[in-house]
Amino acid sequence: MPESNAVRRWSAVLQVLATVAMALLAVTVALALLVFDLPQALREAAGLEPGAQIVPATRFAAAAVGAVPVLATIYALGHMSALFGLYAKGETLTPPCARHIRRIGAGLLAVAALQFLTRPAQVALVSLANPPGERVLAISLGSADWALVLAGGLLLTIGWVMGEAARIAEDHQAIV
Repeated sequence: MPESNAVRRWSAVLQVLATVAMALLAVTVALALLVFDLPQALREAAGLEPGAQIVPATRFAAAAVGAVPVLATIYALGHMSALFGLYAKGETLTPPCARHIRRIGAGLLAVAALQFLTRPAQVALVSLANPPGERVLAISLGSADWALVLAGGLLLTIGWVMGEAARIAEDHQAIV
């Protein structure tokens, strides 16, 4: 089966890429916590004056809050890596595959929800440096957020359907 071989080869490559992405994100989070400087977009959203200095504790707290959705991304990537590992071994229509797909979808939904919550928290936290009356709470929801919600919901649903298909396939296997 040539398609099966292609799935196995691509899955092995994608498993490595997902694992590398997890490692890079973990390093990025660690570096952000150590040497975090406020991105210009965050400074502008918080209404900071150009050149305004933020105390290191506030910068660290903003980085820590921003790291939370990244941890959910690492969770989803971990399940992607595991799923690709199963595919690379030739395992496709099985309950473990369905479980990983559901968990990837749940992870993406968590990323979307956490980003929605952490962006305003970061802006509010950074704007505490502003004088009273000039503090900011900015809430945003963009097309990328909606796409993440839809992708997560799609994968969650596919995982449920695949779990049912795997159960039916196991039943048929037992009959034969």
